Amino acid sequence: MRFLLIFLLFTSVIVYGQKNDTIVHTNGNILTGEIKRLDYGIITYKMEGMGSIDFQTTKVKTIISKKKFEIKLTNGLNYFGSIDSSNDGRKVKILLTNTTKTIDIDDITELYPIKNNFWLRMSGNLNLGFNFSKGSGINSFTSSGNIDYRKKNSYYSLNWNNNFTAQKDSLLSSKTDVNFVIIHYIKNNWSLYSQTGMNQASEMGLSLRLFQSFAGLYDIVYNSKNRLNSAIGISGNREWSNDSSLSANNLEAFLSLNYKMYKYISPKIDITTDFTIFPSLSNYGRLRIEYGINSSYELFRNFIIGLNYYYSFDSKPIDILASKEDWGISTTIGYSFH
Repeated sequence: MRFLLIFLLFTSVIVYGQKNDTIVHTNGNILTGEIKRLDYGIITYKMEGMGSIDFQTTKVKTIISKKKFEIKLTNGLNYFGSIDSSNDGRKVKILLTNTTKTIDIDDITELYPIKNNFWLRMSGNLNLGFNFSKGSGINSFTSSGNIDYRKKNSYYSLNWNNNFTAQKDSLLSSKTDVNFVIIHYIKNNWSLYSQTGMNQASEMGLSLRLFQSFAGLYDIVYNSKNRLNSAIGISGNREWSNDSSLSANNLEAFLSLNYKMYKYISPKIDITTDFTIFPSLSNYGRLRIEYGINSSYELFRNFIIGLNYYYSFDSKPIDILASKEDWGISTTIGYSFH
């Protein structure tokens, strides 16, 4: 019996300690609970008996927590420490090992508890789309999604996109892209970027492309509403034609520009666009271009509708009889978790 009481007391102390984060609202209310994360201008906070709630960081006057956090600022600097209040407006103190930094709350782009569990560091989307025309007998199916994970100084993302068009029992065209991305933050808005993946596009005569890319990535703009970054690097791949009679190894340079606009207070809105150009280093005169824009709108909590567009160009496809271009538009419905 004595052992049980000691165990319950010890457990209560641990649970209480985990949820002893304090947020002071700009209206003067004091909230006590557990900070889950802060990103995209939204702080996710769990309160006893209320579950998790989201609100804008512009509504936060100050934060107090003895837990250790990874904190990223708009200027690209990363800090690791606990947080205390400041008497100077909407600012907080970051308590580091040997010093203290005072920063504006609006300058914090990301804040994650370092000892948070695996699942709380994950986010993503799962989307499906289907269209059918009785007159032509043509139907199309789309599936896409992404699973993202964060840890100290690093970001991992697995994303995929499948598009199939068929008429009765015949497959007219298909396009598949699967990518695994690793971003390791360095400092001053610079990161190391790695991408491993595969592409397939029957319209362009491509049965399979396996590739590996490395680059330096720079955040040009990163705040609570927008993110704009650019990457420059090198990519190696091997391609096979639709009938597998042709194959080739390629070395390419690449330059990409990526923009993301978001509003993560309900209804959530997310618009992401990316443009990448691949001038070949091993096949003189060959140029590839990839462009995509994906938008989503929250219908109700975590359920979204989306409108997506992609465009691909290859001046010298592996199959010289294949089309040099491919494009598509799809509407989807999906679920997001964050």
